[in-house]
Formats: sequence, C-alpha cells, structure tokens
Amino acid sequence: MHFVNADSIEIKTKWDGFVSSQNASVFSESIYLDATAENWSILYSDDLKSGMACPYVVKGGVKILVTPFFNRFMEWIGEPVSEQKLMEALKSEFPVADLQVGRGFLLNQRIYQKLAPGNLKLNQQAKRSLNKSTEFVVKQGENIPEMMRLLQSELQNRIHGINAQTLAILEKLVTGYQGKRLVQLNLLHENTWLGGIWILETDSTILYLKGTTNEDAKKSGGMYKLILHAIEYAHSREKIFDFGGSNVESVRRFNLNFGAEDVVYSQISWNNAPFWWRTLKMIRDKWIKK
Repeated sequence: MHFVNADSIEIKTKWDGFVSSQNASVFSESIYLDATAENWSILYSDDLKSGMACPYVVKGGVKILVTPFFNRFMEWIGEPVSEQKLMEALKSEFPVADLQVGRGFLLNQRIYQKLAPGNLKLNQQAKRSLNKSTEFVVKQGENIPEMMRLLQSELQNRIHGINAQTLAILEKLVTGYQGKRLVQLNLLHENTWLGGIWILETDSTILYLKGTTNEDAKKSGGMYKLILHAIEYAHSREKIFDFGGSNVESVRRFNLNFGAEDVVYSQISWNNAPFWWRTLKMIRDKWIKK
C-alpha cells in the first residue's frame, strides 16, 4: 500500500473515475473533499485496484486523520483487503485518528438512515404533519445566497457544529456542485419563500445535505413537505434517498417517520502522538470545556 497526495487535477480526475466506477459514495469525490477537508491524500493498494481517501489536518506538526464536517465517512473502495493490513497502513501515516468509516470496517458502530424505492411508509406523525402543510407548494430552483442567509439565522449557534466556520464550508461545498448535481427544493406559500433544502444526486442515490425553513413553516409541517418531495424525486428516478443520517435520536425518529431504515457504519480512533503532544491536547481540551 502507498499514499498519494491529492494535489493535482490529474490525480483527482483519476481518483474520481475510480470512485464512479465502483459506485462509491459522494463523500469520496474530489469536489466534496476539496470543499470539506483541509488536506487529503489517497491510500492505494499496490495494484491500484482499490483505495481510500484520507482527509487530515496537521496540528503541532502531527498529522491527524479526521472526518471533515458535512462528510459522513470515508470508505475502502474496490478490491477488499484485511482490516488489519488497512489499519497498519493508516497508523503508519497518521499518529492520531478520529475517523468515521464505511465499507471495509467492522468496528465501533454508528448509524444513518436511507429509504429505497418502494419502501416509503408514512407513520401517523408524518401524516399529521403533512396534513398541516397542504397550503405550501414546493418548487425547484437554486438560490444559494438566500439559503445561506436563512441557515445562518435559523441554525447558527442553535445546532451543535453549525457556526460561521462550518457554514463557510457548506457554502463552498454547494457552490462546487452548483449547476451540476445540486438540487434546491424551495417551500413557498402564496409566492413567499419560506425555506428549502439541498440534495445531491449521484448515479444511485439522492443525498439530503442541509436545509431549513422559518419557524412558522416548520411548525406547520414545512420540513416534512420538503423531505417527502425529495424522497419522491429520488424514487421517481429509481434511486435510494439518503437522509444524511444522524445518531441524534430526535433526528433519527424524524427519518423513521417516512419508513427509513438504519444503516450501520463505523468509527476508528487512536492516539500514538508523542507524549508532549498528548499532554498539550489534554490541557487544551480541559480549557475548552471550562
């Protein structure tokens, strides 16, 4: 196995072709990684028939393998290798890791939710919320600045991890897919815009990325209306709808209200950094928590 820095258009184009040929997740695409990761490299098998994108940050001279914000996981793509061999290769390059992973690992389990075509099944909560939303209409049309302003006013500092820094990442991400596979669904009432959601389309999946409505529309089932429209959009194309997933139970319950099913992925972590680095990190973490 060997690492290749993703530092040229040629390397990224080759990688994207491989990701597409293996029907891998959008999280492994170079556009997605360029928007969300500070740095990333590729771990290839010796025969180049399999590989894995490796996002990382560098702190105090130590390379840390991480899951970037808005990126659910990384996955081993292509011909399988032993988990032991894969872990050895990753640990040789990254002294510290806190990474969520998909295919290729059977470690600490986490979940997200998806809904395959034909499996839509609204429970009573969903039906009640949708009944309240009949006055709304949903229309397609991109307006990134308007969406960013609403996300900032509605979500920033109210939802864990949503702040000025992560919203800038989100804006870079959606701008990278603008006019390509990004779809914006907008909630309207008598031609007044109330909010919307962003979804990303791949060959096999429609991924819910992020969205919101104003508070009044939310209370009247606006998010239910938008998500149902997105599901119907995906299923009309014979594609799986990926809810973006969450281990937060309230979000998971919302997804399950549509008949979604849980899908398992994993998390890996280690800290083999020098003692002085681990000590400084411990002090910093304690200071942040105060």
